[in-house]
This record gives sequence, structure tokens and C-alpha cells, in this order.
Amino acid sequence: MSVVATRLKFGSIAIALVVGVFWLDKSVLPLWTSGVVLSLFALGAQAEFYGMLKSSAKESSQAPLMKLGLLGGALYLMCRFAPACCGTWDATSCLAAVLVGLLVLGVLGGKPAGAPSRIGGTMFGIILVPVLIGYGIEIRGLPDGWAWLVFLIAVAKAGDSAAFFAGRFLGKHKLAPNVSPNKTWEGAFGSILGSMLAAWIVAQTAFDVSPEPMTWILGALVVNLGAQFGDLSESLLKRGCEVKDSATFIPVMGGAFDMVDSFLIAAPALRVYLAFYSG
Repeated sequence: MSVVATRLKFGSIAIALVVGVFWLDKSVLPLWTSGVVLSLFALGAQAEFYGMLKSSAKESSQAPLMKLGLLGGALYLMCRFAPACCGTWDATSCLAAVLVGLLVLGVLGGKPAGAPSRIGGTMFGIILVPVLIGYGIEIRGLPDGWAWLVFLIAVAKAGDSAAFFAGRFLGKHKLAPNVSPNKTWEGAFGSILGSMLAAWIVAQTAFDVSPEPMTWILGALVVNLGAQFGDLSESLLKRGCEVKDSATFIPVMGGAFDMVDSFLIAAPALRVYLAFYSG
């Protein structure tokens, strides 16, 4: 099966699953359905990132502490759920507690060799994925949050798919060859067009009251640019770790890290945009 056919096949399955998740999130378990799914993907991506760091570590003492890091990521994501069920928790304090715990355990373990890389890599994994993806959960909790979360995912992924096809069939000019050799300017412009189409559809169908055209157009640009830079950022990290894919359990599409990379910058960027929009 060709790359295009494989992507279409598994992409169609992914779309069906996402539609099911959003139906459950709106009709059965609001916030919890999308929040749990986002959290599971975030922790899966975090684990894959730790695997990348471990494979590239020159000494075993420099490898991140995966179990403690995932525990810290899970605790942080729980703080993102807190406003919906039991009042606000300070997510920053959660990060501080994890860092303090890593430092104390490092002292008690008595292994200074590789400590900066070990502790730094562990914290970076938490900030890179759970913290950034956590903004998606925060968006879901906003007024019209369900629609804006649909907007985020649909716009980012439509842009990603459009970039793939535009780059594959029209791409000639390299976008960032040192970071991601296959990305092209043609793919980048195709991504914007795909995102705009998805944004228009979501704006007309997902909201109780459709946002003003300028609101969703600017929002789509924010999400698309964030998604493209998120994708390039993952490529930067993979090339730095000298790995091609974070994982390969989804043919052509890669692993959990490859699935959520579009949201690493797009989610916090949309959240900031919505803060100005609502203000």
C-alpha cells in the first residue's frame, strides 16, 4: 500500500475516533472525555520523548527518570482538571513540587554524575508535553470551550494533512532543510488553506453562535502557525536525538508524539488569543 493510501486509510479511522470522542464529550461526559484522551496522548508522547532522550544519552546517568517524570506529568494534568471538579489548584506549584522532589531524590541517591542532564531532561519532558497540551484542557473549560477545542484540533490537523498532500505533489522549495528536510513552502501554504477551510466549517457548525469572520480567521492563522511550528519543533528534537520517528505503532503517522506535536504551540497560542478575544 502506498504512503498516500496508508495515510488516507488510517487518517479516516482517526477522524472517526475523534468524532466519537467529541460526541461523548458533549453529550455524555463533558470535559472529562476530551480531557482524559488528551492526557493519555500527552503522557504517551512524554514517554516517547524520554525514550528519545535515553537513546541519545552518552551515559546512562544522563538519561531522564521516566517513571518519576510521567508521575509528575500526570500530577500536572490532574491540576488542569481541578477547576472542573474541586476548585482551582496551582499548577505552577505542582511543577515546583516535582522539581523539588527530583532534587531531593538526587541528593539522597548520591549520584552527582549526569545529574543536570538527568533532572533537566525529566523536567523538560513535563514542560514540553503535559504543560503545553494542558492548555487544550483549559480551553475546554472556557465558555464555548467545546467548540473551540473542536476548532483547535480540526484546524491543526486539517492543516497538517493539507501540508502533506501539497508538499508531496507540489513541493519544490525547502522550508527548513536543516530541521525537517521534507517540509516545503508549498506545503506550508497548502497547510494554511486547509486550516482556513476547516475553520470556516467549524465556525459555522460547532458554535451556538458563530464567531465573527475576523475572529475565526485570525484564530485559524494562530492555530495553523502554531501547529506548523509545533511540527517543526518536534522535528528539531528528533533530529537532535538522531531518531526518525518517536514511535511507529501507527503506520506512516508515527507515535503519540507525532500525533500531538501540532498542539504543542497551537494550544497555548489559541488560549492566549482567546484571552484577548474574550477581553
